[in-house]
Amino acid sequence: MRLMSIKDLAISLGVSKRTVYKYLSDGDCPPYMKLSTKNICFDRADVDAWLESKKVYPERGGESMSDSNARSGGAVALPADSGSLPWTPRAKAVLKAARRQAREDGFAQAGAEHLLLAMLSVNQCLGAVILEHLGVSAEECRRRYEQLRRPPEERVRGRAALSDDIDKVTQCAREQAARWGHSYIGAEHLLAGLLMAQRGVGFHILADLGVTLDRVREETAKLIVCHQASSEQSKAESPSTTTRKEPTDG
Repeated sequence: MRLMSIKDLAISLGVSKRTVYKYLSDGDCPPYMKLSTKNICFDRADVDAWLESKKVYPERGGESMSDSNARSGGAVALPADSGSLPWTPRAKAVLKAARRQAREDGFAQAGAEHLLLAMLSVNQCLGAVILEHLGVSAEECRRRYEQLRRPPEERVRGRAALSDDIDKVTQCAREQAARWGHSYIGAEHLLAGLLMAQRGVGFHILADLGVTLDRVREETAKLIVCHQASSEQSKAESPSTTTRKEPTDG
């Protein structure tokens, strides 16, 4: 994670620090981390995603935002339901790792469980940081994955496709990003999307470990700026969050 101060961001954007503070007060800024009352910093990957969301393409002779996103990042093909929101480099890395995990296990499609394991494997991924703060380890998720997964009848070679479950997770991630007022899709949105979609082995692993949508939202809001909706709306959107058991100590 490459951190930038307000001064660094101002220099990078070619504006004054006062202008950056105006962006902050208006809420039109990259997600930031509030280390203390006077110490605010930004992750370079979030800044890049925020800048990507500011691109405007001409109507004539230009290319659509979704086309640009699908090509950005080299070989990482995004789900068809990604919409117009750009993906952060780490979110793309999670998707790429999910395909790789599915392929290594001989599956033709990458599912929610592969997305979860991939999230935990990407270095400095915010989704993994949130899970770590909630007491979830990569080792435990891997153990439960091995217990729950059904080996494919025939091992498939080649690139794994994305399952309908991941398409649904992506849709939910986009909804969560909009809910938080974010103009990009990051790993934190994919984590929330896993719980909102309530599909696949990945969701069941998180649910069994006591990870709920409300807890993920609360923990995310501690790390980055999120415009939270009311708790009543949260419960209406995700009724399962009130019925799942809390995790035990350790």
